[in-house]
Amino acid sequence: MGEIKTDRRISRTRRLMLDALMALIEERGYENITVQDILDRADVGRSTFYAHFRDKDELLLSWFEHLRSLFEQQQQSLLTARRTGSATEVNIVLDLFRHTAEHHKLYKAVAGRQSGEMILKYLHRYLNGLLLPIFEELTRKRRESPVPVEVTANYLVGTLLSMMTWWLDHNMPYPPEKMEAMFRTLTRPSIEAALGTPVDDSSEAVNNTAESFYRLFIDPVCCPGR
Repeated sequence: MGEIKTDRRISRTRRLMLDALMALIEERGYENITVQDILDRADVGRSTFYAHFRDKDELLLSWFEHLRSLFEQQQQSLLTARRTGSATEVNIVLDLFRHTAEHHKLYKAVAGRQSGEMILKYLHRYLNGLLLPIFEELTRKRRESPVPVEVTANYLVGTLLSMMTWWLDHNMPYPPEKMEAMFRTLTRPSIEAALGTPVDDSSEAVNNTAESFYRLFIDPVCCPGR
């Protein structure tokens, strides 16, 4: 019982500091905020802050825990569906665009040179690490592909983040669903070229690696067992 209370207290303290940071970002922009500003707004001590976070960058990145949790659940769903032949509906790309739209003020507020680069590097590293095991699972039985799977995964994640940055910079002229559809249009030829096999939309079964790759990463309805 004591551990539960301690966990709740820790969660509450971390939430207070994160909420303070989010409010300050919207008011001043990330680059203009100091740790002391966060302490004053959250009404916590310096020792408390450093017991949880190394610096304000680490506090900011903790904001992505919800997104990370969502993607990890989706990864498990995709891998389970692939192994069992069951159907699952998952769209990692659309979820990312929707998350960005929902929090676009904060994304734009942290888009200063230093913080923006930090967040993009974090997202690139995380998404690449999340998706690479899925791609490796799909290509495990293939003897050779024209492009190594890690290169293909890196390219697709880079393209996704580049489109997301453009979208924010231009005040989101298209809805998330349109951005996701355009991403599929642009990346489909790359997937086919990288794996050396075409995606057959008319096929009733996912019968080749490129089609599986395409459906699992960017098809709105991913049905590996179909």
